[in-house]
Amino acid sequence: MEIELKFQLTEKARYSIATQLRAEGAKSKLLAAYYFDTGTGTLAQAGFALRLRKEGRVWFQTLKSASSAASAVRGEHNLRLGVKEQPQIDVLAHAETEDGVRLQRLLSRSADNTWVCRYETHIRRLSVQIGARNRIEYSLDHGEITAQPDRNVSPLVLPVSELEVELVSGPASRLLSAARKFLGTSGVYIDVRSKAQRGAALANGALIVSPARAMPLNVNGNSLKAFVEAVLTNCARQVLVNASQLATAEGGEPGHVHQLRVGLRRLRSAIALFGKFIGGDIASWNTKAKQLAAGLGGNRDIDVMTEGLWPRLRAAGAPLVELPLHENVLPPGDLVREATTQQWMLELLAIELQGLGDVAKGEWSLVLAVVRGWSRQCKKEALRFESFDLERRHRLRKRLKRLRYALEFIESELPPKCYKRFSKALASALNELGEYNDLQVAIEAYRGISEIDSRAWFAVGWLKAQLPKSESRCIKALAIFHAAEDPCNQGS
Repeated sequence: MEIELKFQLTEKARYSIATQLRAEGAKSKLLAAYYFDTGTGTLAQAGFALRLRKEGRVWFQTLKSASSAASAVRGEHNLRLGVKEQPQIDVLAHAETEDGVRLQRLLSRSADNTWVCRYETHIRRLSVQIGARNRIEYSLDHGEITAQPDRNVSPLVLPVSELEVELVSGPASRLLSAARKFLGTSGVYIDVRSKAQRGAALANGALIVSPARAMPLNVNGNSLKAFVEAVLTNCARQVLVNASQLATAEGGEPGHVHQLRVGLRRLRSAIALFGKFIGGDIASWNTKAKQLAAGLGGNRDIDVMTEGLWPRLRAAGAPLVELPLHENVLPPGDLVREATTQQWMLELLAIELQGLGDVAKGEWSLVLAVVRGWSRQCKKEALRFESFDLERRHRLRKRLKRLRYALEFIESELPPKCYKRFSKALASALNELGEYNDLQVAIEAYRGISEIDSRAWFAVGWLKAQLPKSESRCIKALAIFHAAEDPCNQGS
């Protein structure tokens, strides 16, 4: 088992940390690693990484694995092969381990068992272990990842500049303390993406890791404590992977921003759902998630008008008007790299590393009463949408989102057919409410610049003309949602 935290570094930070580690007696060595998979990437898709690595003159074969929720804890089985010419990969070498059994089961179901080296890493590592009983290994890696997805063109190359802080012995709190020290250094940012994830993406021709989406959960009769920790870790993973990509020099895509916002909403829904069961003050988690989501929301509004509403306006004959931008909207990468955001991300990792201390005793089903209450409230308000002002309509939309995520957390324990029908009705209502909200946001934005560019009134008029039809669709979708059978009333 490997328990480590990793940070991406700017060039200035790398030099600073190298100086610190050399002062502690760090030694340098060259590492060349070759990652193997089937031609279709069977292992990468299942969260495995299988490599041959040369350290100095000695070869090692390693199988790594990660659960769908893991960010800092990974399975690792390392075999010393000795000094020799580059050996052949041996997938049976790990057969007696739990991960090795899972790997063999995976391969037995795979139609593609042709092994290829999909990507390589060439790294100069500066490392040192510090401490006695509580021992931490610091590894400063500088080098590159290379892959050649198309043999007719030159290989693709990604730079590597990162610090790995691994727990060798002692409690997880020691690892977190070491991490906090480095987060105080300018140009040091949490990165939960592994080299294997980056290499697998590169082997598929992508310079960045794909946006992390919500992963399904299996309640499986868990205690409330185990369920709460699993959900929070699951939500945190979606936040951390997308935030890590956005913080890089390569940056991310709109999909990373969107999935980060989804992850933040899921996390806030989980905090609201579990708040009465968790001891201690978790309000700070919700506050920071809300602040980050609000900052990202400005970027999202710009994307909606640029990619969604503006083409429709142009098709309607709207004059070319410079799209309004929110004041003080920071790029997503800047928001993620803020010191307070980085410290908060470390708190999310602490859930995975240390768990939660004080959680009410009992089974996961204790949360059902909360979800039922949310559902009843949403159904009641769904039929009153037409009489609501804008603020209450927006509040209903947020409550429906919260309900959707809560239901996703416990999906595995709900009647499948009933859940599917209810989720479909809920998703339809949210889609219509989202369209209605986008129109309202765009109207206010264009109205705000109409004083300096009168042509913006065309956009205001066209957008307002869309509202009645959008409102009618919302009312209809909410009526269908109200009539849908609540799966929680049939759950265990």
